[in-house]
Amino acid sequence: MHEKTLCYGTKRPPSRDVVFASLIAILFYSVSSVVFAQESGFGDAPRERSGMSYDFSIAPFYQPSVSMDGGGDFSLGSLFARFKVEVSMLERTTLGLSLKYDVDDYDFSGTTEFGRMAPWNDARRFGIGVPIFTRLPSDWAFSISPAVNWLKEEGADSSESISYGATTFVLKSFGRERSIGFGAGVFREIDDDNLVFPFIAVDWRFNERWRLSNPFDADVVGPAGLELGYSFDDRWQLGGGGVYRSFQFRLDQEGAAPNGIGENKGWTGFLRLRRTGPSGIDFDVYVGAIFDGELELRNQVGEKITSAEYDTAPFVAVSLSGSF
Repeated sequence: MHEKTLCYGTKRPPSRDVVFASLIAILFYSVSSVVFAQESGFGDAPRERSGMSYDFSIAPFYQPSVSMDGGGDFSLGSLFARFKVEVSMLERTTLGLSLKYDVDDYDFSGTTEFGRMAPWNDARRFGIGVPIFTRLPSDWAFSISPAVNWLKEEGADSSESISYGATTFVLKSFGRERSIGFGAGVFREIDDDNLVFPFIAVDWRFNERWRLSNPFDADVVGPAGLELGYSFDDRWQLGGGGVYRSFQFRLDQEGAAPNGIGENKGWTGFLRLRRTGPSGIDFDVYVGAIFDGELELRNQVGEKITSAEYDTAPFVAVSLSGSF
């Protein structure tokens, strides 16, 4: 039996990154009148725009303190930021460059399964991708998005925090805003394992109100998964869905598992309320919960040291996104 010891967590003020993200979100909203309208589209499939275009999103996230099996509790504050530029290379092909930066700020306290100190304090995710989308004959489309990500606790070795691979999908269009297909992601993870995950790609508008799609765009609940949305009018939309998510990251040299690996995983269910502003800026409010959540601690070579499941974890988030 693993001995339970005291985890000396300290209550910290909100992460400076999360506070900064909130200020940036307010700033973006205040200048939204200069941004062109955003047209809804499937996942990472580019919209019908000529020349060069830009997309951004920023999303603060908060999960209050929840209890873990074996004792102790933790809370989580996060920031998800995205920026993408796309250019039409040929009549049917679009090439893009995407950047992402995520911050997870953990706060552990109480008696825990992870030893005499918190297993980790924070995690950073920085990624660069090159999405390519092309429209094929007979109403087919193909996309591939190679990407490199650095997944690490602050102070961890960047050279041992690299994950790389690609996501790809094919789509068949059956009319305007009615597409379905399949895809897969293949990535080399930081523990040198290969991760392969298939998914159904769908963007299907049943009528002017109801739509089924993948919540690719907002990393509050994406990527992949499924969302059913209802449009009240051209300004207000309500959606709900679910997705399985797993975040893995390299730890620093001085924690409970020096140069080890931390992971947070679970099923996410959510409701989303969207308000599209007069200039096309989308403002989303999310409420939801993480089910069957688990934190796992591994050593440097990826062997499991210990883990702790945690109670159903409610969360709230806001997202601001737009195009110009």
